Amino acid sequence: MELRRALHKPFEVPIIVATNGTTMTLAWFFLPPSLINLLFTFHGPLAFPMVLAGWMYSDVPATNLLGSDARRSSRMLGDRTALRHSQRAKNLVLWLLVSPLAAVIAIAVGMHDKRPLVTVFTVLWIAVVPLGALGVAAWLGVFFPYHAVPLKQRWTHRRPFRRKIVRWLILAMTPWMLIPGLVLLISLPTVGLWAATYHSWRGQRIPEIYFVTGVAMGCAVAALFWIFGARLGARFAQRRRDKLASFLADPDRG
Repeated sequence: MELRRALHKPFEVPIIVATNGTTMTLAWFFLPPSLINLLFTFHGPLAFPMVLAGWMYSDVPATNLLGSDARRSSRMLGDRTALRHSQRAKNLVLWLLVSPLAAVIAIAVGMHDKRPLVTVFTVLWIAVVPLGALGVAAWLGVFFPYHAVPLKQRWTHRRPFRRKIVRWLILAMTPWMLIPGLVLLISLPTVGLWAATYHSWRGQRIPEIYFVTGVAMGCAVAALFWIFGARLGARFAQRRRDKLASFLADPDRG
């Protein structure tokens, strides 16, 4: 059902994913090196599909899960299992739109570089680590949801401005920082390993043994985030069900 919604008008999720992917690709290949170093932590050919996946996930479909489908979300607020399943279904639809494409790019780059083992673990990272971030990112929409209102309608009914426009803009832009931040948090054991064992990890290719070990550590942490993120998110939503029900029932709340 979630996949059908995503692939029918107004195609909100595919458009957002495509826009973010295009923006990141242009930045990666055409910005000056100084800005590229500022924007991207990881570098190198196989880093490109990993970073691309992270950027394509970094938008409101990862956070505003309740507000984007207010009517159906309201009916699930008393059912923790339904809330958890709904979050995971929305996450998996986003995953289907992002990870296969990034994985194909990783395989193509890996075949060109002739690094089969690193390629396999790059694809594993793309498939697993962002899911961990999605499991926790949905908490933002539990505590700070907003209604999916067309821009023209939102601007027409922009009063009170602080609630209708300022709050919405902040919440709409937060995923650009939240998702990369969560991916970085999940990757901290990996980055710590690389920094401790290979001091040139940012500017040179990481030896395969360090890369494989680091990716395996990141995937293990991401699995915990994915499992417990959705469980805790459903628990938070159930505890806040009265406030959420009141908010989701009134599109005029912003």
